[in-house]
Amino acid sequence: MTALYILPTAAACLVVLALGALDCHAADPNALANPFFAQDTGLRDGKNAAPAQRAETLAALGFAGSDLTGNKAAAETLKAYDAKGVRLFATYNWLQVDPNWQPDDGIKQAIEALKGRQGFIWVAMGNKKYKPSDPAGDDEALPMLRRLADLAAPKGVRVAIYPHTDAWVERVEDTIRLARKCQRANVGGTFNLCHFLQVDGDTSKLPALLKDSRDKLFAVTISGADAGAKGWDRLIQPLGRGTFDMDRFLRTLCGAGYKGPIGLQGYGIRGDSRAILGESISAWNSLKVQALCPRVDLIGGDFSAFRGETGDWLIAADAMLDPKNENRLAWTAGAGVAVNGPKGSTEHLVTKAEHGDCRAHIEFMVPKGSNSGVYFQGRYEIQVLDSWGVKAPGSGDCGGIYERWKDDKGYEGRPPRVNASLPPGQWQMFDVWFRAPRFDGAGRKIADARFVKVIHNGKVIHENQPVTGPTRAAMFEQDEKPLGPLMFQGDHGPVAYRNCWIVTGDIPAPSGPNPDAPPAKAARVAGK
Repeated sequence: MTALYILPTAAACLVVLALGALDCHAADPNALANPFFAQDTGLRDGKNAAPAQRAETLAALGFAGSDLTGNKAAAETLKAYDAKGVRLFATYNWLQVDPNWQPDDGIKQAIEALKGRQGFIWVAMGNKKYKPSDPAGDDEALPMLRRLADLAAPKGVRVAIYPHTDAWVERVEDTIRLARKCQRANVGGTFNLCHFLQVDGDTSKLPALLKDSRDKLFAVTISGADAGAKGWDRLIQPLGRGTFDMDRFLRTLCGAGYKGPIGLQGYGIRGDSRAILGESISAWNSLKVQALCPRVDLIGGDFSAFRGETGDWLIAADAMLDPKNENRLAWTAGAGVAVNGPKGSTEHLVTKAEHGDCRAHIEFMVPKGSNSGVYFQGRYEIQVLDSWGVKAPGSGDCGGIYERWKDDKGYEGRPPRVNASLPPGQWQMFDVWFRAPRFDGAGRKIADARFVKVIHNGKVIHENQPVTGPTRAAMFEQDEKPLGPLMFQGDHGPVAYRNCWIVTGDIPAPSGPNPDAPPAKAARVAGK
């Protein structure tokens, strides 16, 4: 039996474009073909001490390889990695700037071991004489880099300068400046996400920064992170966790033309390394598929992504509890946040773009006692409600799949697995992987819609939950179709939305985070 709507990813993307999606960020068709490796900072739980153990873990999980802190074990590590078909991408070195420095035997041995393997020597640089990022120290550092580059070049080995918080080379801009001044083709720089967020954090500069650096950018490292945060426990998390917009970052990186390796930073994350790395590689595999589809950003400076009348909805810079009334919201002038007006009751927001299978990110805020909802395809609702403190949430609580309605009775609602709600007046988020219903060639439904995964504030609240038909108060209460718009309920109380985007395609949901596992937390100390 031929299905009417089982679209391949490329076709699904064309559907979104054809239906007038605005602010739609398409990715390079070859996006995220970059080799993905684990930094050995994420292999330090005692279970992967020997090179053979590391090689087995990396190969079993699907990583391309790892780096190695220090140089002495490079030859042994390569032997074990070769046996498992994984790569040693780099050795990591911390050097104090000294114009008279000479490469030691360890570095020489690492260069010899990496000969012809497209590897690199990572170099973080301290300087007791100059403050971080001070270019006055360049003249003392350049002789070191040139000596190292000249030793490595005949072996086909590159030198990648590594920016590190509180080091003299602290910013990616420092690495690119030095690489260009060095005037060696095999010397380049590194972009480390966690150190960028700790030292700088201005993500608006990333498109220009990455594009301007592309001729000398040899390596990039990433991790799950919280947007706007400081401290390693917030900036180094398993990939897929945190509030930082990794999808946008990876699209920006691809858009800048970066084709090199991407490393997974894992310094200080506590727990079973294999489980944590498994969670991260699952998130990476999901992000790779996601990057192949266009992304529609829904809320910015206007309501051009939405159809019809938008009523009293207004655009603001931020929202917060009204200091005079905890049941209302207040806001500040600007752009980036949608608030449903001074009365807290108005029209629904309905997207111009329609979706089938999708992955969506929704951030919202409600005051005390308020209510809204997000309807996938305009039919299937994930509830938005002030459910702070509810001990036994039902389908009508925040994150619930709202009940269906017939003969004045509700049925088939699905409560969230756990109550992940935050107090009223705080920004919250949903991450949703949704599978549209399937139909045969005659238009008969052959598979129900399904919420493949829903994560609320970092907690898994639904997995593989079918919805047999439209939920109560849907735009289309009777019919089901392959496509439909996203709808934000606007008439049930004050609500604000921001950072809402949707990617259409059959995107696999990542395995994590595990709601039963203790939260992964990075140590509050400096590291690689």
